[in-house]
Amino acid sequence: MARKVLVLPGPLEGCEARLTRKGNSGIIRVRAGEDQMGRRRFSIAHELGHWEMHDSSQWYACTAANLRDYRVSPEEREANIFASELLMPRFLAEPLLQKPEPTLALAKQAAAEFNVSLTAAAIRMLHLSRHEAILVCSKNKEVLWWVIAKDRFGVWFKSKQHLHPESIACCLENGEIITGVQDVNTEIWFPNTSASFGISEESIRFPNLGMTLTLLTVSD
Repeated sequence: MARKVLVLPGPLEGCEARLTRKGNSGIIRVRAGEDQMGRRRFSIAHELGHWEMHDSSQWYACTAANLRDYRVSPEEREANIFASELLMPRFLAEPLLQKPEPTLALAKQAAAEFNVSLTAAAIRMLHLSRHEAILVCSKNKEVLWWVIAKDRFGVWFKSKQHLHPESIACCLENGEIITGVQDVNTEIWFPNTSASFGISEESIRFPNLGMTLTLLTVSD
């Protein structure tokens, strides 16, 4: 309200949040029924980023993909950086997230500390960490999306790449109970790479969403 923007929940199709600008005032509409307050707060902060920095358009409709886009669209990247700084300021987040190694447990701690989603906290952790790590979301034993902050080894995933049956993520989808960080063979996640590096995997299953979130940490 201090920025002359009204936030309203409402029915939305095809996007998570929407910004409409008219002169010096605007409306941010967020998806009604969103039960994750952290996710809603990041959506609002993302649209505020558009409001503060991008006045060339009077209308933005942002999907879930836009809310994790740090590589493709310059405007979506800027809005995400704005939201991350607003909700997880560097001077507070850096001492917490620059630990010896990134872990999902550390991301959970940050999510609770800053009242954001686990995904938003994990992505912030990737960008602040000194380690190279990849966050992967999978569903129905296929890679749904992935985020990487650094790319020293040129790793990548095929579209809808199938999970290897020996990956922890696949084991969780099969109903097995596996916790903690474990070293895994590089070929399990990156069968097409010729680079020489090791990886550790940590995965968490969200049965209500039918999705699995995996943190892969790369080491020489």
